[in-house]
Amino acid sequence: MENNFDVIIIGGSYAGLSAGMSLGRSLRKVLVIDSGKPCNMQTPHSHNFLTHDGKAPKEISSLAKEQVLQYKTVGFQEGFVTEIVKQSENFEVQTESGELFNAKKLILASGVKDMMPDIPGFAECWGISVI
Repeated sequence: MENNFDVIIIGGSYAGLSAGMSLGRSLRKVLVIDSGKPCNMQTPHSHNFLTHDGKAPKEISSLAKEQVLQYKTVGFQEGFVTEIVKQSENFEVQTESGELFNAKKLILASGVKDMMPDIPGFAECWGISVI
């Protein structure tokens, strides 16, 4: 995989893939880097999400990724970004495996991290029976 891009998107869930699709349609050379650990990973199915109500979040994001990767200028890299360094004309992005990528622009779409209270059993029920 070439290492120079117009845009690197850090986070490959709904927001990151949506940005990737828009940029891909605009013929920008894009790399989406995703750790594969979305905050909704234990949620069995979505609610109040038009056209996707009741589907598993993994099913929704897999379909989105498949659609985005149909754009030839968009690539996908599994990994966790550990460092970003601003160079004179671009950003250097490093993953935990040591791979380096460069881009003129960055989009941070890494989502949120749910902060769980220290209540026994709470985290195991989050997104299932505790909302």
